[in-house]
Amino acid sequence: MIRIFYQQKEGGLIWSKNPKHLMPDNCEKMVWVDMQSPTEEERKWVEKTFQIELYTPQEAAEIESSSRYFEDGSGIEANTSFIAYENKTYATEQVSFFLKKDIFFTSRTADLKSFAETVRKLKIFKNTQVLSGSHILLLLLETQIDLDADFIEFISKLTNGISRQLVKEKYYKEDLLLEITEMQENTILARESIVDKQRLVSSLMKSTAISDTEKDRLRIIFKDINSILQHTEFSFERLEYLQNTFLGLINIEQNKVIKIFTVVTVIFMPPTLIASIYGMNFKFMPETEWKGGYPFAIGLMFVSSLAFLWYFRRKKWL
Repeated sequence: MIRIFYQQKEGGLIWSKNPKHLMPDNCEKMVWVDMQSPTEEERKWVEKTFQIELYTPQEAAEIESSSRYFEDGSGIEANTSFIAYENKTYATEQVSFFLKKDIFFTSRTADLKSFAETVRKLKIFKNTQVLSGSHILLLLLETQIDLDADFIEFISKLTNGISRQLVKEKYYKEDLLLEITEMQENTILARESIVDKQRLVSSLMKSTAISDTEKDRLRIIFKDINSILQHTEFSFERLEYLQNTFLGLINIEQNKVIKIFTVVTVIFMPPTLIASIYGMNFKFMPETEWKGGYPFAIGLMFVSSLAFLWYFRRKKWL
């Protein structure tokens, strides 16, 4: 699907999906070409019409700096990752940016919330405002950074719930440990995505295609990214602390069980020894012909067990 956004002559923004005519009569200029899961035919049409070369999905996933950002006299090309929520799971989606002749091009494979929010913000722009491709690029980055911050806050909220279950409710089930591990993975995912955007913003701040006014906005975005990264590191350290606490409490519970089995085993060792001695099949054992031998053996077993119980109590092992 292709959506093309135009600024009208009298002001305001309109857009059309898969337009038959490149420039409507009532529009002043084209500002944004958004491609979502474009077909091969749509890709070729955009490349031919605007004289650009789109990234393939393999090229967009490359981690080399040359594949993440490139600038020449014709414009800016960049790739970055956005966090996407789908089927109750979080994943990163690669988004390709092109800024050429003041027209902003985007190519993606997922329906990302940041794009919908950016379009919503563009709707409320005043008629007197002049839109440009770089302006939309910065607006999209600001929107995604806000969503990343909301994502980190959401993880912090879940972390508070896990902490309450662990400390107050003493819930030590396996699914809680798996939940902590999953949140750690999501935090790492968020950090990688935010660092990727940090590299992009840093490169844009050095670009000659970006005006000084827009660079001031980029500096604010850069500060916001640093603030989010600090909060992300704090969230990860907190989750790691909760994981260590969980494992420590599990070890304490296991030690209690092992302690009980150890105490029971030690208590029954003397009676077992006594029973083993009198169970020997020797011919000459004085107690075997003694009438009080059986009560004596039973009493000896009982007293030895009580003696060990008293000793454990005194040492406060029970």
